[in-house]
Amino acid sequence: MESSSAINSSSCNVPQMTMNGDEVINNHAGIDYYQQQVYQNMNVTEPPTIQSNPPPPNQEPDPIFPISSMDNNNIFGNGGFNRASDNLHYYSPANAPPHQEPDPGFPNVGGMNSKISGGFNRASDLLLVVSMYSEPTKSEIIALAESAMNELSKIALEGQPLWVPQKDKKFETINDMEYLRQFGEVREIESLREIMKLVEVGNGSSSSQYLLPTVDSFRRELVPLSLSGVPKEALQTEASRDMAYLEISSTKLLHSLMDVKEWSKAFDNIVARAAVLGTLSNGAEESYAGKVQVMYAEYHLPTPFVPSRECYFARYCKQLPYEMWGVVDVSLEKHFPSLATNFRRRPSGCLIKPMPDGFSKIIWVEHVEADHSQLSNHFRPLVTTGLAFGATRWINSIVRLIDSSQIMEATTAPIYVDHGVMIPQAGRKSFLNLADRLVRSFCGDINASMGNQWMPLISSESDSLDVRVMIKNNIEDPGKPIATTVVFSTCLWFKVSPSNLFNFLRHEDSRNKWDLLSHKLTIREFAYMNKGINPGNRVSLMRAMNSQDKIEIFYIQESYTDTTGSHIVYAPLDEFALSALANGANPNKIMVLPSGFSILPCGFPSDYYGEDGGSGCILTIAFHIIESHNVRLYIPPESVMTMKKIISETVTNIKDAVMYNNHTNNWHYN
Repeated sequence: MESSSAINSSSCNVPQMTMNGDEVINNHAGIDYYQQQVYQNMNVTEPPTIQSNPPPPNQEPDPIFPISSMDNNNIFGNGGFNRASDNLHYYSPANAPPHQEPDPGFPNVGGMNSKISGGFNRASDLLLVVSMYSEPTKSEIIALAESAMNELSKIALEGQPLWVPQKDKKFETINDMEYLRQFGEVREIESLREIMKLVEVGNGSSSSQYLLPTVDSFRRELVPLSLSGVPKEALQTEASRDMAYLEISSTKLLHSLMDVKEWSKAFDNIVARAAVLGTLSNGAEESYAGKVQVMYAEYHLPTPFVPSRECYFARYCKQLPYEMWGVVDVSLEKHFPSLATNFRRRPSGCLIKPMPDGFSKIIWVEHVEADHSQLSNHFRPLVTTGLAFGATRWINSIVRLIDSSQIMEATTAPIYVDHGVMIPQAGRKSFLNLADRLVRSFCGDINASMGNQWMPLISSESDSLDVRVMIKNNIEDPGKPIATTVVFSTCLWFKVSPSNLFNFLRHEDSRNKWDLLSHKLTIREFAYMNKGINPGNRVSLMRAMNSQDKIEIFYIQESYTDTTGSHIVYAPLDEFALSALANGANPNKIMVLPSGFSILPCGFPSDYYGEDGGSGCILTIAFHIIESHNVRLYIPPESVMTMKKIISETVTNIKDAVMYNNHTNNWHYN
C-alpha cells in the first residue's frame, strides 16, 4: 500500500459532519460517474434520451405469450418480450398495465430483494393454507415430518455402502440402489427387486449381454403423471452429505434455521424467496423442539443461466437423544398433488450437536429430485455432482455467516489502512454493513428466480455471446436512485482454477486489465477489513487515480471465496459518500448499484485450488447501471448497443488476460 492518505480529516481523516440518521446520501457523483464514463468510453456523445428514440406504436398482445403483470419495482414483463427471438431494442410502454396499489392481504415484508413474502404468492398457497389445518391432512403432515426425521437421523449417521466418498474424502454422494433398498417405499422396492432379478439371471451367456434397466430408467417408472395425464420428465436424484465443526452455538444455528427471515438472510446465496404458510405445531415452550412449519421456498444459483427451484415442504425441529438436534425438510406433493413442481425434497436437513467452547458439530444432508433437462453442458456437472445445491454449499454458507457475525461483533477487529489513514470503529461497521448490503442486492439481482424477469439481448444472428438484460424502475428504495436501471449479464467457461480467477478479478493490480473504465487509471487499495481466514475474503476500499494523481472515483468491494463458489461485488462511491460512511452514516441510506462477478467451479472441491485449472470454472458477469434518471418503460437502441459493447469488451479483456496468464503461468495475484 502507498503512504498517501485517501481520506482527510484532523482526527479520523474524514470531514466531520452532523447528519440526520434518516438522511439519504445520493452518491450522485459515484453513480453518475459510471453512466458518464460508460458512454464516453463507448463513443456516445451523451446518454440517449427518451425523446431521441420514441417507442413504436401500440401493438395487439400476443395470444400465445400474453403480457404478464409485474409489480412496480420490476416492469420487465409489462408489455415486454417473452421469447428468445424477441428484440430488446423496442420496449413499448403502451403495453404496460396500469399501476396497481399493493394488496394489503398479500403484504411484502422481506428485505431489499423482497425475499420473504408475508402473505401468499398464488392461489395454490391459499388452497394449501386452507386445507392443511383440516383433519386428517394436518395429522398426516405431522406424521410425514416425523417419518422424515427418522430417515434423516439414520442416513446422516450411516457409512458405506450408503454413502460414497468423493475425491477429497469429505464430500460424499449417496448410493441410489442402497438407499432404495433401505428406505424405498413398497412400490419402489418391488421395482428394484425386478431389476435385481434381471441382474441375477445373467450367467455369462449371450443373454447376459442384453441391456438391463438402469437406475435412471427405474426413476422414470416412478415419475407421477401431470394433470393432463402425460408422464412428466424424469427427475434426477441429487444427494450429498457433509460435516463440520463450526464456532456457532446450537441455539443460534437453530434460530437461523427455524426463523424464516433469519434463514433467508443467512442463506441468501441459496434462498431467493421463502415464506411460512402455516405452523401445525408450536412445540415446547421457549424452544423449537416439536415445531412443525409448512413452508414455501425458491432456491437459486448466483447466475441467471440456471433455472431456480420451487418447493412446498414441511420443516420439523426435534430434540434427539445424546443432546442432538435435528431439523428436517420434506416435500408435500404426496398430500397436495396440485403443488407438484420440477423439484422435490426428500428428507433433507441437518443434525446439530453442541460441543465445548461454543462450537457445534453439524452433519448436513441434501437429498432432492430435480429436473436437469434445462441445464447447459457447462452447468450440468456442477449440478449433477451435488456441488451446486448440495450439503457442502449449505455448510459453507454457515461458515460465511459466522465470519460476518464475528467481524461485526468484534470491538477491536483490525482495519488495515495506508499510513496516515484512520477510520474509526463506527466507520468500520458502516463499511462492513454497506458491503453486506451490496452482496445481498447482487445475489438478488443476478439469479434466475421468478421475481427476476430476464430477457435476451439480441444484436446479430452471428453473435455467440449470450447476454441477458433486466430492467428495473425504483421509486421507493432509498438505497437506490429513483431512476430506470438496467442489469445486464453474461456467462462463460474458463480453463482456469476458480481460485486463480478469483484473485485476478479482485486484486487492485489487475483491475485495469479487465475494467473498461480503469484502463488509464491507477487503482490502489487504501484500506481493507478481513472476513475469515482466507486473505482474499475481505471488504476493500479502493481509489482510482489518473496520470496527474487526481482521484477520479472510490470503490467499495467485497470479495469472498470458498470451495463451492466465489463472488467479487463492488460499487463506486463519491468522496461525500465515503466520508459519511467513515463517520458512521447509515449504510442503508447510501445510494449504490452493485456490479460484479460470481465464480462457480466445474469439478469437485479437491480440484478447486489445482494449478492446472482442473475442470475449469464458470464466470458470471453482471453490471448494474443507470439508464435514465427518469423512470421509463423502454430502452432506446443506443443504450442497448452500449450495454452490448461494455460486456463484450469486458469478456474479451478477461479472456485475453486468462490466456496470457495461463501461457506464462503468471497467476501471482494474492
